[in-house]
Amino acid sequence: MTWLHTWAGLVVGWILFAVFLTGTLAYFQFEITQWMLPDVKQHATPEKAVAQAQDYLEKQAPDSPGWSITLPDERSPITTIFWRDPNASNGRGFEFAVLDGDGKKIEQRETRGGNFLYRFHFDLHYMPVFIARWLVGICAMLMLIAIVTGVVIHKKIFKDFFTFQAGKGPRSWLDGHTITSVFALPFHFMITYTGLVTLMLMYMSSAVSLSYGDRGEFFNDLQSQPPKLQASGESANLADLQALYFKAREDIKGNPIRLAQISHPGDTNATVTFYEAPTQSLMSDYTTLTYSAVTGEQLHVQPVKNSAELTRRTMIGLHAGRFADTQLRWLYFFSGIMGTLMIATGLVLWFEKRKKKLQASGNLSFGHYLVSGLNAGFIMGLPLAVATYFLSNRLLPISADNRAELEIAWFFFGWLLMVCYPLLRGAKKTWRDGALLNGLAYLSLPFISFITVDRHLLNYQYPRDWPLFGMDTSFILTAAAFLGLTWYLFRKWNSKETQNDVER
Repeated sequence: MTWLHTWAGLVVGWILFAVFLTGTLAYFQFEITQWMLPDVKQHATPEKAVAQAQDYLEKQAPDSPGWSITLPDERSPITTIFWRDPNASNGRGFEFAVLDGDGKKIEQRETRGGNFLYRFHFDLHYMPVFIARWLVGICAMLMLIAIVTGVVIHKKIFKDFFTFQAGKGPRSWLDGHTITSVFALPFHFMITYTGLVTLMLMYMSSAVSLSYGDRGEFFNDLQSQPPKLQASGESANLADLQALYFKAREDIKGNPIRLAQISHPGDTNATVTFYEAPTQSLMSDYTTLTYSAVTGEQLHVQPVKNSAELTRRTMIGLHAGRFADTQLRWLYFFSGIMGTLMIATGLVLWFEKRKKKLQASGNLSFGHYLVSGLNAGFIMGLPLAVATYFLSNRLLPISADNRAELEIAWFFFGWLLMVCYPLLRGAKKTWRDGALLNGLAYLSLPFISFITVDRHLLNYQYPRDWPLFGMDTSFILTAAAFLGLTWYLFRKWNSKETQNDVER
């Protein structure tokens, strides 16, 4: 069990560290997006958003075969609309726009915001999606093995939680690993298992393929799909979609709606489908409601009734925390940070337990140096990557081409910088220099906002700007933590060098 725990954790530990950290940040993905869109000052509301989106789309995309409206809520106060351009010469012709509370298109800085961090934690961005999700799934399976075996091998796991010993080398790393493991142990089990359930239909697709020739039939058995009407070719004016939105809200007892999709707008067979948002509670009916977009007649209403599918979706909701209020979301966040530190301390512990013995015998191999360098580069590099991602949002020209991709390129540049840093300075100095770079980077973020944007700590308007204030405060606290670590490492290594000089 000890061998299995060690190697299951080490082999995929660096990927797991990246998945855990970006996944943890994704619990505040909408707040991150708000901070990265400081130009949005008029917040949209769902009570007006559908009418505003309909008015915009009827003017800009009257010939499109389909519209999609993502509605605003308290955490994401913008209306995002998508449509397909039938005259596009290449690609699928998808277009989008973001509307503010006045229904006007926001000429915003192009950014992926918090959604990039959310998608990265299971898509890894530059990797093909199929391969990335399988890789993350295999890592999650090994993570689950590491958690179970960790509980088995630590016989005094709860007793050791209260006996942390600082400055004791490998023993201190073991205590830190134990504390961060036990502190949020139920969360670690839950988040790993439900993460696998989230993509179970991909990992266990053969079960569907053997039972159904057409995957569409499988999903129709889980939840009856709305009717798909073909365009008649006869034009007709759309009904008031905002009124249909209110009717749909009544039909699902006032529960929120997150998405509206309109098929064949301007045709007599036009339909609008509303999708219930599972944000009010952990358990939801996930109801879809379809109406004629011309007459307003209800054509289809279908909650999820299959118990297995309800269980799967409930686990996905538990993993994503979409139902969580602010306090519970912070609990998710701190539990995720504990998981991130658990992985980091486990990686460092592997090297520290072997270092002294192997150094004494002169058997410290290239593999051990590689692990040491990767530990320093990845653990210091990923927080720096996040900081450079945020910095790029403030420093890149607003009109830059492919601006969103440039921000992401900055993210990977910051990460790559620290991963390569041990080659120049060694792993030991990478820890110290990386902590200093992280501290300075996060501390600079609120101050750079003073110079580059109109909304910053000195002129926020409350309650509208509480999310932005929370982001800036988090940057300052993160900077304080990294600068404190820098001071500790300088002090520790300087005292060791002084002690070595005295012994000589």
